[in-house]
Amino acid sequence: MQEDRLVQTFLDLIKIDSPSGHEEKVREYVVQFVEKLGLKAIQDARGNLIVKVDGLGEPLLLGAHLDTVEPGRNIKPQIKDGIIRSSGDTILGADNKAAIAAILEILKDFIKNKLQISSLDIVFTLSEENGEFGSSKLDYEKISAKKGYIFDNENPIGTVIISSPFYYSFNIKIIGKGVHASMPERGVNALGILGKALNNIRLGKINHKTIANIGIINGGHARNSIPAEIFTEGEVRSFIGEEAKGYLGFIIEKFKECAGKLGGKIEYSFVCESPGYKYRKNDELVVQVKNVFKSLNIRPSLKSSWACSDANIFNLHGIKTINLSEGIVGAHTINESVSVKNLKMLSKLIFSLVTPLHATHI
Repeated sequence: MQEDRLVQTFLDLIKIDSPSGHEEKVREYVVQFVEKLGLKAIQDARGNLIVKVDGLGEPLLLGAHLDTVEPGRNIKPQIKDGIIRSSGDTILGADNKAAIAAILEILKDFIKNKLQISSLDIVFTLSEENGEFGSSKLDYEKISAKKGYIFDNENPIGTVIISSPFYYSFNIKIIGKGVHASMPERGVNALGILGKALNNIRLGKINHKTIANIGIINGGHARNSIPAEIFTEGEVRSFIGEEAKGYLGFIIEKFKECAGKLGGKIEYSFVCESPGYKYRKNDELVVQVKNVFKSLNIRPSLKSSWACSDANIFNLHGIKTINLSEGIVGAHTINESVSVKNLKMLSKLIFSLVTPLHATHI
């Protein structure tokens, strides 16, 4: 593959604004790209794209997401000493556009050079960054693949994410009674309920399998008023599904108990945004991808990750999927970068994965 062509496609994608919920233009770019290759991009009801490639063997899924986090508008990519960065006031968007560029250019290589390729279901999802909403609503009846890969973590290339947690998000509204600050005995301080509840639960790392966090707290409207309502938003992640659900229940019960003791009440909601998955080190899919890395002289590294991705959702729907690194640095920050060397290596990896010699044994 020509290095300058790969880099240019990546830069073209980077310059297209596509924060979560506003991916229309980058989706249009992908559609036009694959149609020029003689392929058809199918858009499902949610707006995800599915590109089917006829080839050899059972189909493999390749996945990447079209959206980026903020600040991700008007990105001005710069290349210096082989490293691609933004101008410093935005993210770069290599998460996940490095993978998109590599997939598109690999397709062009196979088709233009009339090379043998594995059958593929290539999925470009929407709104991964804000909760895997695209993959959650994907039309799975259009997907034939039963195994595959996404490329969506920032570890060095060679990293294989073999486990990812169950992820519950929750909202708790604490309801007290607001009064003037000079008459606290007549009110029920929602902030006091919050404080008591926080003293009765643990946040952070609960154990080596489970973490919990409350990241948003809002409430009150005047400094001389007892706050009547406090709103909190948090999460629980665990590699054990029952433990995640159990600790979430513990948090809710403690909030409920503390509110009752102080004369208030709570309202709450929660959702399991991502199911966990775990693969053994000797799982066939893991072993085969390790062999591909070794054929490229890349040392494979098997890891667990606290992060969730589209791989969690694909696994839920019966598609054995593991998450491979795309070799970027500083994802979700204005210091995000990717080297031209890693872009090339990512492309070589995808090329190998979809070459029938390797893929037919997976």
